[in-house]
Amino acid sequence: MAENIRDGRAEEAVKLLIEQIVAESRRQEESCRYTAANLYIWQKQANRWRRLFLVAPIILGGFASSQLLLEYWGVFGKILAAFSGVLAGFFPAIYVSLNMDMQVIEIARAAGEFTNLRDRFRQFANFKSASPQGDVEAEFEALMDRMDAIRMSAPAAPEWCFKEAQEKIGSGDYSFSTDKETS
Repeated sequence: MAENIRDGRAEEAVKLLIEQIVAESRRQEESCRYTAANLYIWQKQANRWRRLFLVAPIILGGFASSQLLLEYWGVFGKILAAFSGVLAGFFPAIYVSLNMDMQVIEIARAAGEFTNLRDRFRQFANFKSASPQGDVEAEFEALMDRMDAIRMSAPAAPEWCFKEAQEKIGSGDYSFSTDKETS
């Protein structure tokens, strides 16, 4: 009789533990959803800046060497051409010093990993949490190890990206139509 009581308590404890792991998995899924959306928004903006820093020197260099400025605008044209030439030279230096090319790559990599983790945490909570206790704990720990690794290496996005991500997620931009049908 005493064994039956202990077995019941043990089963209840295991069930409670798995419920807590599933709840935490859902929290991590949500965290990954917001972080990935925030990083994708930042990546779009970083790509715009990247294009500006790559195209602007070409345009400014062409402007600086334009004969129209030198011939028709006189001294003002010469000053404008010289200033355009200086700016054309500054853009690549600023771009490199801000490490913008690498940052775009890092942002994209982190956004992709957070998206993958979002899906993995969701799949874990929906399907894999029905596995035996030891498998559930091991799988969850492996996912958390991946989460820790990406958090250590991911660049921190600006606050405005997070606010925009909140609005987009809140408006349903990142919701799946199949989830709405099954609800």
